[in-house]
Amino acid sequence: MMNFNICVLSICLLMTLVLHQEVDAGSCPKLEGKILDNLLDMMVAIKSGSSTPPKLGGSSEKDRPAFTATLKSHLSLSNGVAVKFDTVLLNRGQGYSPKTGIFTATKTGLYQISATVMSNNGDSLHCCISKNGKNLMNIYGPKIHGGTETANPVLELEKGDQVSVKGVSSTKIYGEHFSYFSAVYISQ
Repeated sequence: MMNFNICVLSICLLMTLVLHQEVDAGSCPKLEGKILDNLLDMMVAIKSGSSTPPKLGGSSEKDRPAFTATLKSHLSLSNGVAVKFDTVLLNRGQGYSPKTGIFTATKTGLYQISATVMSNNGDSLHCCISKNGKNLMNIYGPKIHGGTETANPVLELEKGDQVSVKGVSSTKIYGEHFSYFSAVYISQ
């Protein structure tokens, strides 16, 4: 494992030199973005115990599906109804639909999912992260106005898999951008 880590570090340094020559003066953000993508790919490879280093150059950041959406208005939900986070801040790959509240994976791989919901009017809050209609992880908040609850699972998704935040019981969710839902592709 130590040899692999040294190999990865060497590749990082080599890629930094190659990318430095590739980028014109004055375009540092482009260089930093490429370096960050390569380092992220390599860290995921190390953490997963992969015995082969990631391909040089990694995937382009434009190939990395990601979205973030917030909830503008307060909502009352019923069991099994997806929360429609209506203000889309980012939707790379167009996988998130604010009309349905569903994120559809546009490519197969590991995704970091994140959902934070805030209770409203002192009601308890009970939601879940759902994948293809199956409840995977509960998000429960006590009867405190403004209590927030968060879930951050890493999920392996196939292209076309659907992820959403759903109500598990009659629930009131606070809007005004205090509740949000996001996902980012992190690895194959």
